[in-house]
Amino acid sequence: MKRYFLYHILLILFFSINCENNNNLRALKKAGIFNVYASDKGRRIIYSKGVGIASKDDVQGLIDSIKELSKDWQDEKGFVYVAFIEELKQVAPEASEKYVLLHQTLSKINCKAIAYIEGNSYEVSVQANKHKQRSGDRIVQNRYFETEYDALEWFDKFGF
Repeated sequence: MKRYFLYHILLILFFSINCENNNNLRALKKAGIFNVYASDKGRRIIYSKGVGIASKDDVQGLIDSIKELSKDWQDEKGFVYVAFIEELKQVAPEASEKYVLLHQTLSKINCKAIAYIEGNSYEVSVQANKHKQRSGDRIVQNRYFETEYDALEWFDKFGF
């Protein structure tokens, strides 16, 4: 129980320290192994951080959380998404199918771009790229970054 509590405190601290405009974040959603946040103050950015191996239920929870937190941004301007994947592990095939659905859903709800903060997680980055390809989505742009700062600079090009 103490370990679980400590894990959540550390994730909250991570987002409060590492997320740009951290005083402008709203609504933490817990979705299995994922914590999902949305920015305030006009940036229209959804953030997620996962640790460990995602089950299909975890990924479905991630999809539902992103849909809920972005509901006010599913207009023509849309929104962008930052996925911190450096602490994720590769997933089983059934969860992989859910990640394909995630990409399809992001396209449908008008996500303009996804920035993966990968650190040294090359294997997960390769798997994320395969999910994108299998989704058939040709709208949402994806890029991989070592730091959140680089990702936010890229989002500036889109007006986010």
